[in-house]
Amino acid sequence: MTSDAAHSRAGDRRVIGVVPGSLVSGAEAVLLRDLVAARDAGWSVRVACSDGPFVDRAAAVGVERVEIPDLRLAPGSRAVAFARLAVASVRTAWTLRRALAPNELVLANGLNVLPACSLLGRRHRIVYFGHDVLIRRDRLALLRLVGRSIHLVIAVSDAVARSIAELRLPTEVIHNGTAWPVEPAPARDFTRPAVVGVAAVVTPWKGQHVLLDAVARMHHRDVHVEIMGATAPKDEAYAARLRARSDQPDLRGRVTFLGHVDDPLARMRTWAITVLASVDPEAGPLTALEAMSIGVPVVGTDHGGMVEVIGDAGLLVPPDDADALGRALDRLLDDADLWTRCHRTGPEQITHHALTLADHERAMLAALERCVRE
Repeated sequence: MTSDAAHSRAGDRRVIGVVPGSLVSGAEAVLLRDLVAARDAGWSVRVACSDGPFVDRAAAVGVERVEIPDLRLAPGSRAVAFARLAVASVRTAWTLRRALAPNELVLANGLNVLPACSLLGRRHRIVYFGHDVLIRRDRLALLRLVGRSIHLVIAVSDAVARSIAELRLPTEVIHNGTAWPVEPAPARDFTRPAVVGVAAVVTPWKGQHVLLDAVARMHHRDVHVEIMGATAPKDEAYAARLRARSDQPDLRGRVTFLGHVDDPLARMRTWAITVLASVDPEAGPLTALEAMSIGVPVVGTDHGGMVEVIGDAGLLVPPDDADALGRALDRLLDDADLWTRCHRTGPEQITHHALTLADHERAMLAALERCVRE
């Protein structure tokens, strides 16, 4: 094939990721990594989002941006929020209609962008990148409403796929992946006080409040907690409640709020245990995969995508159960053999079950290629 022919063929492979807001959580990080991988494979890639931190993150890796309104539900009255979303969806569809190249693939990175994408007509194939286990009927109703416009659902776990199975949409499961190989965490020094950490956006459904209550009930009274992650403006009140709880006598001096950390893996290597205390189901728990890859045992809640990946790399507890979470943490800190087995098993789970970033990107690019060919 001549270079001109190859360039022409690459130019026909175009994809734009559409993001409901502009915060950078796990879903946005996965999308951006996938877009960069697609670009490296010869695709033309862009992202559509509103103003915010994600704009800078995209610019840093050289991904062009199309400006659209914020498509997240605003706080306050639900009726007013949905009315504003409807207006923003129409404006977004108008912007995208003018900006999209012929046959450009649209990768809808979240449920709230689907109404806008559904207004694009049949000139563009819509791929819904499902990062959420849909447990609310109103969310399923929205997906049912726009379902005919979706060419393919890419679900990041079997749990996501099961939650939308009743809608009978064409669905492919592509699990999230983590960087590999990576520097492992050191073996634990059981003579020193343990640090237990959580890496997640600070928001109620991530369950940081459950972790604080659990640590307060442990028989290990010297455990320190590190809470890593940014706080969205709408969750400032929740973050304030966490700080107030951490200042109570049973936790005072034992909780550190790290905020955003540029190199989260470096910090996680200093933890004895990583906790995902999510009260709602995690779809594809990136933090668990990262902790497993470096050999830090995980304690997670027993629902959603967590069940599919943790294996023998940690322990599962019921959601929203501080007593059970505290007992699981004590068990891992008391039992050196159990901790060591989890420490050794984590990296094996990543490689043996195709949970590396390279595995994910290969599957994702193959799915996008099929959409273009079809």
